[in-house]
Formats: sequence, C-alpha cells, structure tokens
Amino acid sequence: MKPTRLSIRQATHKKLLRVDAPYRRRFHSYLISLFCLSCLLLPFYLSFFGFRLFGFPANQCIISSLGALIVFLALRQFHFQKQSIRHYLETNPRT
Repeated sequence: MKPTRLSIRQATHKKLLRVDAPYRRRFHSYLISLFCLSCLLLPFYLSFFGFRLFGFPANQCIISSLGALIVFLALRQFHFQKQSIRHYLETNPRT
C-alpha cells in the first residue's frame, strides 16, 4: 500500500523534530507563543461573565487583535514547516 502525502509529511515532521535543532526550536517557540497569547486572551473574556476590565468595544478590539495575531503566527509557522519539509524531502529522496 502506497503511503499518502499526509503520512509522509507527518513522518518527516516527526523526524525533523528529532534530528533538526533549529526546526525543533522554532516549533517549540511557536507553541510557547501560542500558549502565551491564549493566556493573554483569558482576562478579556471575563466581560462575558460580568467582570469588565474595559468597555465592550475595547474588549472586542483587543480580542480581535490577539486573534488575528494568533492566526498570523499559525500561517507563518505552517509556511515554515511546509518549506522545511519540502526541502528535507528534496534533499533526502526515499530509497
């Protein structure tokens, strides 16, 4: 049975996490950034439970800005991973 493109990319990602230190560092810094930005969002959702830090428009603006930043970081990380995996697969053809 021929492996699918997704399974090849997943296996390559796991291999790069094991053997490529810069790739691993970038991936872990992305996860840490994502966690920190998610934690920053939490206080601004308190207004939905009756605890207001700022006015409703300010809370929505901050939530939207942080959400857009999370999406931007995710797209940037996806692009980096796609390039790294493609480069690895081109330089190390399967035998």
